[in-house]
Amino acid sequence: MATTDAADTEPPDDLDAAIGAVYGGPLDEFVTARDRLARALRAAGRRDEAAAVRKLAKPKRLAWALDAAVLAERAEFEGVDAAAEALADARTGAEVREATNALRGAARSLADAASERAATSGGAALDQSELVPAVLAVAADPEALAALRAGRLVDVPSAGAFGAFAPGPGRPAGARPSRAKRDADAGSDTSATPGSPPREQARPGAAGRDRVTAREAGSAERAARHAESLYEAARSRAEDAADVADRAAAELAAAEDRRRSAQRDVEAARERLDGARRDARRAAAEAQEAEDAARQARATHAGMVE
Repeated sequence: MATTDAADTEPPDDLDAAIGAVYGGPLDEFVTARDRLARALRAAGRRDEAAAVRKLAKPKRLAWALDAAVLAERAEFEGVDAAAEALADARTGAEVREATNALRGAARSLADAASERAATSGGAALDQSELVPAVLAVAADPEALAALRAGRLVDVPSAGAFGAFAPGPGRPAGARPSRAKRDADAGSDTSATPGSPPREQARPGAAGRDRVTAREAGSAERAARHAESLYEAARSRAEDAADVADRAAAELAAAEDRRRSAQRDVEAARERLDGARRDARRAAAEAQEAEDAARQARATHAGMVE
């Protein structure tokens, strides 16, 4: 990004676009571009905006690559944004699996775009193993996602709920407001980034403060809805586990009944066997007695004949 006198003295008509150019430009020129923009604003008498721009934090390399990708390939980010919203709204196991797969695919696409941006900048290479987890971590953090939406992400948050993608059955239908309403609730400005001033600070006043408050309230609301979704998913899994446990208990009880019945059958068969053996011994004894009596009778008869 070349430095010219005009660039230092002519303030931008669209400050948001100018800030986007700073975040989307080469990372090693970030400070130079930021300070040049601040000087132009100050020279034009826009001192509050100049002070706010001067405070913009230089992004970490992963965050910068994602910012640059979003600013250059907006459609790739929209895929991540839509998939993250669908996952948060998922209410059934099938919806969770579908939204999870969609988010992973969208994350890989955005990561590819970010990797290309990093490669063309001439800096250190970034690959999918770094970028995909970074995208998923941002998707799980409402504030970071809003910052990335504006192309002003400063740092990647630690891996959140989407790191494992556990959300499942969620809120009743209609509980989540539309994208347009959430943007309106958030002041229609998602330019705030961790460690950098929100866009409204470049235009101080009561209206700006109201928009900051509205955006913070919107972020808190989205975080609460996401936590509710995770709770509902956990409760659903607990109920499913309880059902499985109940079925297992019923099966165990039935098996115990069969075991006890079989045991009774075994005991009855053993008693019949013992009785049969006793009868056999008794019959054998009687047969022996009869044979002895017959032999004695034959002997007596023989003596009488002689």
